[in-house]
Amino acid sequence: MATNGNSDDNDWQKLPTDQKVQHKIWKARVDGYEECVKLFRTQNSDQSPEFNKYAGLMKKFVIDSNENAREKALDAVFAFVEEASIAGKTVNDVASGLITKCLNGRTKMRERAFDIIFMYIEIEKQAEIEEELVKGFENKQPKIVQACVELLRKGLAEFGSKVLPIKPFLKQMIPLLDDRDKSVRDESKLLLVEVYKWVGKQTLMPMIQNMQELQTEFDKLNLNGADKPRQTRFLRSQQELKQKMEDPTVPSSVIIEDTSAEMQEDLDPFEMLEPVNILERLPKDFYDKLESKQWKDRKEILDDLLTLLTQNPKPTADNDYSELMKILRKIIAKDNNVPVVLVAAKCLSALAKGLRKGFKNYALNVIEVCLDRCREKKNNVIEVLRETCEAVYPATNLEQFSEVAGGLLTHKTPVVRQCTQQFLTKCFAMATPTTLPKKVLKVYLTVLIKNTTEADATVRDSAFESLGMLWKCLGEKHVLPNLTDLDELKLTKIKEYAEKSVLLNLRGEPRSTAPMILLPDRNITPTIVKKPTTVEVPLVRSAPLKSISSAKKPSVISKPPTVTATATNESMEEKKKDFRPPKISASARIPPSRSKPTIVNTSASKVRPTTAPVSKSATISTTQSRNQRLVPVLLPPTAKTRPIPIVSAKRRSSIDPTASNLQRQSTSTGGSTSSLSSTNTQASIPYTRIETPTSSTTITILRSVSNDIIASPNSSNFNSKSRIPIRKIPMTIVKKSSA
Repeated sequence: MATNGNSDDNDWQKLPTDQKVQHKIWKARVDGYEECVKLFRTQNSDQSPEFNKYAGLMKKFVIDSNENAREKALDAVFAFVEEASIAGKTVNDVASGLITKCLNGRTKMRERAFDIIFMYIEIEKQAEIEEELVKGFENKQPKIVQACVELLRKGLAEFGSKVLPIKPFLKQMIPLLDDRDKSVRDESKLLLVEVYKWVGKQTLMPMIQNMQELQTEFDKLNLNGADKPRQTRFLRSQQELKQKMEDPTVPSSVIIEDTSAEMQEDLDPFEMLEPVNILERLPKDFYDKLESKQWKDRKEILDDLLTLLTQNPKPTADNDYSELMKILRKIIAKDNNVPVVLVAAKCLSALAKGLRKGFKNYALNVIEVCLDRCREKKNNVIEVLRETCEAVYPATNLEQFSEVAGGLLTHKTPVVRQCTQQFLTKCFAMATPTTLPKKVLKVYLTVLIKNTTEADATVRDSAFESLGMLWKCLGEKHVLPNLTDLDELKLTKIKEYAEKSVLLNLRGEPRSTAPMILLPDRNITPTIVKKPTTVEVPLVRSAPLKSISSAKKPSVISKPPTVTATATNESMEEKKKDFRPPKISASARIPPSRSKPTIVNTSASKVRPTTAPVSKSATISTTQSRNQRLVPVLLPPTAKTRPIPIVSAKRRSSIDPTASNLQRQSTSTGGSTSSLSSTNTQASIPYTRIETPTSSTTITILRSVSNDIIASPNSSNFNSKSRIPIRKIPMTIVKKSSA
């Protein structure tokens, strides 16, 4: 009997795999699951007929009654989902079985269940998975609820909010923050922190206003640094993105910026709020109190309305709010009590934000009455009214607003025109060529251009600011042809405002327009590269220099014992200024002296010049008139100083005008050079005053009375026409052509 029993028990080994997995003996099923793993992995195609045999058995695999067999069954299910093209058809049955039978089991079984669920997301069945996980929130076992929340948290962290949308589960998950089980509460908080990384505080704060602990956790995060979310797992259709992310040559920081728009979900928290019928919750005497003569009664009932709108930020859009809007506009337009006006304006802002596009029937009238009330000239009133206009504007557009803008821009009160133009500037910042066509643009330009000539400075400046924003938004080619009547000064001011303007998106946030480049290091943050600015450097053209020597070297008339003349290179900046002498060497430097050069008249008598130390850079720039020429005569440093003969008063007076003129020219050039013209040679001889340690240093300048050229001190260059005999003295003269 025993032998026959053992024989019957081992008969399952001869069965095919599809029968083993359905056998009543758990060991047979284990063996069948192991064979299934090998079978699924060895198929040549994901559309193999072998997968069709087991598609209907997947649900039984995950709910196997034996835990040992179930662990092996999950391995087979994972291989099936990964390899088979028809695996998506089994997602609902398998996911529900995993949630109810595997998430509360052993650790190994739980981990394999996580792998299968994530694999379903990878084959793009995330919607079905989210639906099943949200159903798991209602399970009576806290361990299963906690596992479902953990799956959503890990899936969101790995796939991102674009792949695993937050909206389907966020509303149902909020109540779990108050669950009686601590593990569920803690896991729910972690999920909210992960949600915050992807969608920000603005989305979550309306739902968790009383959760101070979560707000503290949010403040600890650095979303621009280490806590910035990043997709690490990808769908089958995202293989290009996966390769890009895994490429070590591409900086990860740049990839995140490039793909952030695709990875993040455009989640609007407003859409997850339940609409509330505000009109039904108003007190019966609401409108009567608004007509009360006591301003405190009016303010009290408006405060109640504002509280109601704050607690229920999404009013039902299908109600008729005409009567409510009419009385609120009346209060803003005519009520003399400022606090009542402010509360009424805030109520209109809340209604505009709650109704959104449903506010379009009331938008223009509300904006018009708010801007008209800006005549109040009180900063707190103007600020609240401006916020109301900005809250109402998304319900309308610039084309519709142009109907009332003309009257406001020509209002008799300057502050109304100013506030209207400031409001338009904000609207223009969010505009595009599509939302601001040419016919509408001309309507605004006509009035704004006119306001640039207003007597009130605030009106003019706000008009220039609006025109500058239009210039920035639409570009020069669309705006400039309409500004032909403006002078250059006004156009410059408009351009200045355009450069300072910042374009906004529909949310009122600055637009991102800067291009990005790839970085060589993965650890370096992205670098914003701006378009380089072209700087034009004017080319300064100087007059051609007439060189005495063909080699452009100074001409040496008489070679001194130790001093040689050298040429120097001049920079562009030096060419803009007067010619400067070349630098002297250390050996040729002479200590400075406070002595001044003396000008001696030698027109009629032979004068023995006073000697002075000669320097390598001792040159003089001269300009000579038609009737006279001045030539410097310098003695070498070794010559002794000789006394200056006394000249008559008559002769001295004849040269005084020239000396005075020379002194004035020296002063105008900084005290370093004197200019004397020469018509015979058309060449300039620059010089620098030489200061010596001697008690008196004299540079003698010879002047001829006639038009004759004064002979050079060099005998070889002696001019026979000269009437003045010149003593032959060794000297060095450096000649340079005039600039």
